[in-house]
Formats: sequence, C-alpha cells, structure tokens
Amino acid sequence: MNRVEQNNRVEQNNRVEQMKKIQNEALELFIRKNADYGDAFAKYGVIGVLMRIEDKLQRSMSITKNGVNLVDDEGIRDTLIDLHNYAAMALMLMDNNKEYPNPNTLI
Repeated sequence: MNRVEQNNRVEQNNRVEQMKKIQNEALELFIRKNADYGDAFAKYGVIGVLMRIEDKLQRSMSITKNGVNLVDDEGIRDTLIDLHNYAAMALMLMDNNKEYPNPNTLI
C-alpha cells in the first residue's frame, strides 16, 4: 500500500469514528427526549415527522442566513442533530407501518 492509499485509509477510519461519535450523540439526545416525550413523534405518523423536518430546515436556514437562533441555545449543530434524529424516527415509523408496503413511497 502506498502513502496516498494509507492516508486515504486513515481518513476513512477517522470518518467512521466521527460518524460513530455523531450517532452516539444523537442517540443520547433521542433517549433523553424520548424519556420526556415518549413516542409523541408517532402520533401523526411519518407525515408529522416530515413536517418537523421541514420546521427544522426552516430554522437552520434562519440561523445560517440571519445568525438568529429562534430557540435559546440552539445553534446549527443542535438543529442538524435533531434532523438526524427526525430522519431516523421517520424510518422507524415506516419500518413498523404496514400502511406503507413500498418503503420508497408514502402513497
């Protein structure tokens, strides 16, 4: 293995470790919020979660464009972790919902 390949492998390993760290952080946040709110995210199904994703996307655009945090102490990083979790919640609902037999569509 030449030096470039070694550097690429090290960088890939670092990315895997970064991903694990972010996913663990997101999981810890999910555990805390799930203890507080339970499965409230499931109340309105996948569409409800997608609406929350839209809210978070709007918030992230506001934060980055205007430098304004609409929620105290919630910056762009917090919003991105929330988006990560909302995407996972939507997938969980889709996986558990026989109403959507085709996993690539909500119709």
